[in-house]
Amino acid sequence: MPEPTTEEKKAAEEKKTAEAKAAAEKAATESKTPANFDEWLKTQPADVQKLYNDDIAGLKSALTSERQQRKDLEGQLRDAAAKAEKGSEAEKLLTEQADQLQGLELQAAFYDDAHTQGVTNLKLAWMAAQEVDAFDRRGNVNWEALKTQFPELFSKSTIPAGDAGKGTQTPPTGDEKSMNAFIRAEAGR
Repeated sequence: MPEPTTEEKKAAEEKKTAEAKAAAEKAATESKTPANFDEWLKTQPADVQKLYNDDIAGLKSALTSERQQRKDLEGQLRDAAAKAEKGSEAEKLLTEQADQLQGLELQAAFYDDAHTQGVTNLKLAWMAAQEVDAFDRRGNVNWEALKTQFPELFSKSTIPAGDAGKGTQTPPTGDEKSMNAFIRAEAGR
């Protein structure tokens, strides 16, 4: 087989370089990772979104039902405490149990909402919210106050670069030396 000419070698190298650039550009456009799951879900076809929503609908209704049951139980405890003899041990225990149940419900709601706010350490954020009394009368959290006083508890969503050459501000050209190129050069290919 005849050896390729210098021009043919040069044309082959230019073709490889162009293919590498095209591949790098395609990879760069395809590798745009969404910042969170909700953004990713929005980019999915309607049938995928419907499957997901159908799947979690049962979970959401179970969670709502559980919360309603807890509220009902708390109300029953408070009613029983009101019917108990004033100042009795039973009244104190029932009131204490109702307060404890209310606190657990508040904590569960806090943890649920904290994920959407980008909290990195849920337990520490709960303690901080209690420390600065970041709750209103209805149990809603003042997230802005927490973010102002404890910014280290909240993540900044940064997606790391996943593409070679990102740190150099130029995409890879494909003419870099690789281990395969070194081996082939030594083997005489």
